[in-house]
Amino acid sequence: MTNLPAAMTATIPTPTPQHAASLSPQELADHRQKIASEVEVVLSAYFQPNEGADIRAAQLAWWCDELQDWTREQVVFALRQWNRANPRRRPTPGDISGLLKEIRGRKEAERMRATAPPPEPEKERVSKEQAEAILKDAGFNVRRFPKVGEGAE
Repeated sequence: MTNLPAAMTATIPTPTPQHAASLSPQELADHRQKIASEVEVVLSAYFQPNEGADIRAAQLAWWCDELQDWTREQVVFALRQWNRANPRRRPTPGDISGLLKEIRGRKEAERMRATAPPPEPEKERVSKEQAEAILKDAGFNVRRFPKVGEGAE
């Protein structure tokens, strides 16, 4: 994207809303805890292998790392969307992150379409005769080759 002009890249939003960047360390810890809690609720609907507490903590940390830039409401919405569309398939953090980005992309595209300037009206084309008159008025003399069968006189 570094080859694009600044005017173009200024309108391209980040892939995530960067929610975590606006939080204090304590708010971020609380936010991550809320995400972990929501993830545990949804994952409890799927088969859970017997795993150690350290593995479970690492998995939840992975989920929080992937989803902390989204609001709790956005995460819950995506988790529920995933469950409705895939009731028998346990999601991964990448599945939910991808779903959130897809939803954000669609909303951003809708916003861009809604704020786009109206298309310019189609301009009337200049006829051949008008074009020749314009060129003649400007002092251009267009020499034409004779058509096949016409004699060069």
